[in-house]
Amino acid sequence: MPFPDSISNVFTSAKNWVSQVFYSQEKSMTDSKPRDVQILPIATNTKVLRARSWSRLRFEVEYALCRGTTANCYLIEADKTALIDPPGEGFTNIYFAALQNTVNLRKLDYVILGHFSPNRIPTLKALLELAPQITFVCSMVGANNLRASFPDQDIKVLIMRGKETLDLGKGHVLKFLPTPSPRWPEALCTYDQQTQILYTDKLFGSHICGDEVFDDNSEAFKEDQRYYFNCLMAPHATHVEAALEKISDLQVRMYAVGHGPLIRTGLIELTKAYSEWSRAQKDREISVALLYASAYGNTATLAQAIAWGLTKGGVAVKSINCEFASPGEIRGTVEQADAFIIGTPTIGGHAPTPIHTALGIVLAIGDNSKLAGVFGSYGWSGEALDLVEGKLRDGGYRFGFDTLKVKFKPDEVTLKMCEEIGTDFAQSLKKAKKIRVPQQPATPVEQAVGRIVGSVCVVAAKQGEVSTAMLGTWVSQATFNPPGITVAIAKERAVESLMYPGGKFVLNVLPDGVHVDYMRHFRKNFAPGEDRFANFQTVEADNGCAVLTDAAAYLECSVNQRLECGDHWVVYATVDNGKLLKPDTVTAVNHRKTGTHY
Repeated sequence: MPFPDSISNVFTSAKNWVSQVFYSQEKSMTDSKPRDVQILPIATNTKVLRARSWSRLRFEVEYALCRGTTANCYLIEADKTALIDPPGEGFTNIYFAALQNTVNLRKLDYVILGHFSPNRIPTLKALLELAPQITFVCSMVGANNLRASFPDQDIKVLIMRGKETLDLGKGHVLKFLPTPSPRWPEALCTYDQQTQILYTDKLFGSHICGDEVFDDNSEAFKEDQRYYFNCLMAPHATHVEAALEKISDLQVRMYAVGHGPLIRTGLIELTKAYSEWSRAQKDREISVALLYASAYGNTATLAQAIAWGLTKGGVAVKSINCEFASPGEIRGTVEQADAFIIGTPTIGGHAPTPIHTALGIVLAIGDNSKLAGVFGSYGWSGEALDLVEGKLRDGGYRFGFDTLKVKFKPDEVTLKMCEEIGTDFAQSLKKAKKIRVPQQPATPVEQAVGRIVGSVCVVAAKQGEVSTAMLGTWVSQATFNPPGITVAIAKERAVESLMYPGGKFVLNVLPDGVHVDYMRHFRKNFAPGEDRFANFQTVEADNGCAVLTDAAAYLECSVNQRLECGDHWVVYATVDNGKLLKPDTVTAVNHRKTGTHY
């Protein structure tokens, strides 16, 4: 249908409209700026309230780039007023300061929830106190979660199953599309026919904080959008495809996302990318069934980190939240997968019923040729993990890693270890799947490529409490001004996830002779979380990364750009600082006979 002139004008003028910002008076120890709420009209009768945090919000994989985030809430004021996706408790105080200056809460009719999260409860409680007349609009699963969170209150709830609409007046007729996934079984998208805005909640978002409300500089956000997809969407690519199918018939002018810049310039391109990324995940030759249940969200967080590692390792992840999956779905997923991993919390000394059901299905299938893994979070003793491991061991299953037991909420070091566990698990599956063929002599082309030599270096990276390193021989100077280098990093490397724009690392250039021990050491397989520098002397550089005292020279670098190239990432970094430590030594060089391996 044609786009009304009045709406089009609002979209156009919004580019130059100076937003109203409400600042928090509190500044956290990690925030470079105080948290605030940015308010902007985005269409007819429609505003966005962007609660902004300039630092990493919490220890979860999707926030690991440390570029902050926005929690986007939307307000439609027609004959009736609806609020869409109020933020979590980290923003409650500043959010209400902004909201009360924007709308009369006594005239607020609806609060629409695209997903349910326990950290939203403080905000929802505050809303009910100030606006007890509100009606919540959500999916069936969301309604059950809401009522369980307010057991002593008779809250009003409208359940949307996909066929219902909600008329706010003035042409704002809202349509609702349930888009459930293992991570968000209660997910719900909302479409406004008047403005042609699709409120996508978790879909199409990115964790990045800035002054840009829209994606008009869409190239600047592509990497963040891809990282967000890989962390959150890749483990349930089938569900993403189902969601894309549901929205395909809608005439959409803008994605009003839950996090990051609103999508209007790159809408078609990002939608196409989601489809391609999802299809690429499904088409991977090897798949892992990731079965889990989570009492307080901690086991789900571990599952997400392991799924990210599996994805990096090149296998497809079929994530199943056992609390919401049917026995048939669990059975079909396990039967089709090449391996499986089970995650469980411990509740009252036991595994929850959905995990008992899933474990029973796995044991009934009885295919103990499949590699297994067990993980979970617990509060006191973790008996559920011992139970699941024992049952699988009695059934003759082999384990791809030692059972991971995490007490309470995982920190960033634990999540990095989970990522490495997932990557190692994937590599084990890929090696087992390879058909051994006699080694053939290198072709002339392979021999020619092998004549390219590189300095032997150790790349040491650190982010927060997480540090890791790798041997690097595909290193080259790239620019004179500013001084810059390129480093090629295999996608499954542990250090890869620390090498995004803004990341810091040290390039240790090794001298000839000394390099032999380092090459032997760094070419071995490290256990997840293992200290890469346990046997070597190091000092700390100004950027916090490790400098080897044996190095001939070192460079302190900041990642500027990265480019996906086949099975590697090519990282371009600028040199911030450096020092020649041993001027009389000769740089070690790696000579190869073929271009097919390091």
